[in-house]
Amino acid sequence: MKENGVSTLRFTFESAGCCGPSYGINLGEAQENDVTETVNGIEFAMDSKAFDIANTLTIDYVEDQQGAGLVISGESNCC
Repeated sequence: MKENGVSTLRFTFESAGCCGPSYGINLGEAQENDVTETVNGIEFAMDSKAFDIANTLTIDYVEDQQGAGLVISGESNCC
C-alpha cells in the first residue's frame, strides 16, 4: 500500500448470487458515504451497501508456505 501511496483498503458490494454476496477490494481513498475504521494503522473503508451485508465477515492477513494475502471468512449461503 505504501508503494502505491495509498493508505486505505476499500471494500465494495458487487453482486449477490446463490452463494452469497460478492465483494470488490481496491486500494483507494474512502468515498463520502463509506463507513471507515482504522486497525493497526490501516484504514478500511466499506460502502454502505457492503457494510449492511458484511456484519459477520472477518478479514485476516495470513502468511504461509503458499504466500501471503487477505483471507475473508464468515457466513456463506450456498445453493
